[in-house]
Amino acid sequence: MPGMRILSAVSLAAVGVPCVAALPSQRPPEEENTQCLLYQGTGCQAITDKATCLTSRDGRVMDYIEGHDTRSQPCVWCGGEPCEPTGDNLCESYSWLVGNPAVQPPASWISANCLDGRDVDESLARAKSRPAPAAIPPDAFEPVGGGTDQACRGARPEGLGTQWSYSIWSAKSLEECMAYCDETCGGVEYKHADHYCEIWHESITGSASEPGFA
Repeated sequence: MPGMRILSAVSLAAVGVPCVAALPSQRPPEEENTQCLLYQGTGCQAITDKATCLTSRDGRVMDYIEGHDTRSQPCVWCGGEPCEPTGDNLCESYSWLVGNPAVQPPASWISANCLDGRDVDESLARAKSRPAPAAIPPDAFEPVGGGTDQACRGARPEGLGTQWSYSIWSAKSLEECMAYCDETCGGVEYKHADHYCEIWHESITGSASEPGFA
């Protein structure tokens, strides 16, 4: 299916010390499967409840914030307390909170992970809340490219710099993906196989052939 746009355009070894592994919930992202985690387009820092935080990863438009990975990073729950002494966020992006010399992680934190073996469908089934009905009616969208298997493209070269033209969400269907699109977005792109949803914040100017995208 085509893309859619709006119609108006530690291992520790020493004498007498055993090997100690990091807690499963505190391993770096590269050491655990994160494919089951749901993208949150407004970012981990916008989440206020434990259940959502621990099934999520960051889907904001930028790749980095102050040199720290942002996009696709697992969310970290800070034990119900602010993740930073000077802030109010209860959930944060892993790379921002862990290994950042400017931030002191709380004593108790848990990283979102897929160590229980679930997939993205199970994570969606567990999701606490889903988007409200779309403010923009479905008939306000039009297919891009006039055919199936088309991915959206915009005026900005793909991957230019550290900011993209779209945020990422996880959605059960194209219709649910559309529900994330408000009056400020230019359209959506959706891939059903992994429930991948792009919400475009710039105009969609065309498309490119990409099997499975809608």
